[in-house]
Amino acid sequence: MSWKDEFIRLSQPADGRVAPAFKPYHAAVALVLIGREQPLGRYELCDKMSIGEGSARTLLKRLSEAGLIEADGKQGQTLTSTGKSLFNQVTKDVPIGRVLDIRRLVMYEHAYANLVKARAHVVTDGIRQRDEAIIQGGYGKAGATTFIQKRGDLVMPPDDYHVLLEYEQEALLLIESLRPEDGDAIVVGSAGEPNLAREVSMAAVMTLF
Repeated sequence: MSWKDEFIRLSQPADGRVAPAFKPYHAAVALVLIGREQPLGRYELCDKMSIGEGSARTLLKRLSEAGLIEADGKQGQTLTSTGKSLFNQVTKDVPIGRVLDIRRLVMYEHAYANLVKARAHVVTDGIRQRDEAIIQGGYGKAGATTFIQKRGDLVMPPDDYHVLLEYEQEALLLIESLRPEDGDAIVVGSAGEPNLAREVSMAAVMTLF
């Protein structure tokens, strides 16, 4: 089972009940946040995500029942050995995520960029990633822009537009922050608020797997 499949499984209805409000990408974002900032409590997680407290509680319960996280006293949640294994799988494919000020290059004010290793060949025109971000974030509220590193240059599919030509400052910030190599993709989620930008970036990333 791939890491994407695991998060899909976590977000499905349990025992015939109504499906949880959170989506697979929420579960992925939560696990990565906990892995990078552990211990992380429910209220801290709510501050870093766009879901409400009730959904965050359900999400943490699901992660706990799956044996991925455990409480560290009153400090918050940490990853179990199983959780660390899943975290390592995700971060092998998506090793770096950054909040970046690249407003001229994206659709909305806040941007979150994920480096996706060795998935440039899956990207066609970036529309699938953009549409997924819109679907998950809401029309007029979020979007995604996809770039690939090709022959030493950061380009935008499908026409291999050289981003440096018109957006030098933003392109250099992406390159310096994420250090892409040939064959890598960069998926930038953007939205009117930063937590949603992070989440739609992950939703768009998951279309590449």
